[in-house]
Amino acid sequence: MDRSLQAELVERLFSSLSDIILVAQDIRELALEEMDSYPVYVPTIGTSEEEHRSSVARLAAIDSMTQIFRANRDDKILTAGILCTSDQLARKFEVFNNAKNTFVHLTTKAQRIYGVSNSSTPGRFISTLLRNELKQGTQRSLFDLATREQIIYNQIDLQACRCMIRVLPKDMDVFSWTWSSSHKRITKVTRSDALKLAKNLTDDEKESALEALALCSDNEFAKVTPLKEQLRANYAYFEDGVRIPKSTPLSGVVVLPQKNLPRLQWRQPPSQREHVEPRIQRESSIHDEPFIAEIGLHRYR
Repeated sequence: MDRSLQAELVERLFSSLSDIILVAQDIRELALEEMDSYPVYVPTIGTSEEEHRSSVARLAAIDSMTQIFRANRDDKILTAGILCTSDQLARKFEVFNNAKNTFVHLTTKAQRIYGVSNSSTPGRFISTLLRNELKQGTQRSLFDLATREQIIYNQIDLQACRCMIRVLPKDMDVFSWTWSSSHKRITKVTRSDALKLAKNLTDDEKESALEALALCSDNEFAKVTPLKEQLRANYAYFEDGVRIPKSTPLSGVVVLPQKNLPRLQWRQPPSQREHVEPRIQRESSIHDEPFIAEIGLHRYR
């Protein structure tokens, strides 16, 4: 391995991490300064409208948005929320996103240079690399004591680094959270692929699966993968006097650069509702029960 290349990359990683931390500090300071002028709404904090809009909700939103280390068990990572901000703070979130993008790019490069496979845990590898360098005195001057201790004792959360804070357009009129209705993904499986899956089973299961496939004339099967509930946002804003509706997948707290909250509607995820409205059931194209349970294989109707 080229030691000089490694040293240069480590230096760039530290510099990039420093950029993220400094911007996050700026965001926290400015967001607290704006507390009395710009509202917040976090539907998962508390049970009342007052609690959803409280200073506690604001602090939780700021912490969640600037999180780059793996959260402790007691920490609450917010799945939804909306923070109104000044244009200045909205721009800082965009700088924050760019800084995180740069850091993630460098971590990918580090994995390649150090020969770390993608199947390993990249967050742990990067954390260990920076932690060891920091303990040896490398780049200590970039960070204050509290930040150095964070790097040494906590693991960097690359998933949080990859998560971009969404900055919404101004003049927002209405914003609602909803949940995707599709709860499974169906993937076609050819007969050839089904045979390969069957051959990977234990001897008894393999024999039974191969016999079942031999007696079946189907050339295509299906695998069904359950999907997690996906949060989405439906919103509408005005641009040059024209009302523009939008719908998009969403996760986490979003930034809205305006002084007032739009009309809001929050819906609990279906799994948490006491009563779920009945839906018209459409006949599925595949049988509900698996044809070969050991490999999760279904037949088409």
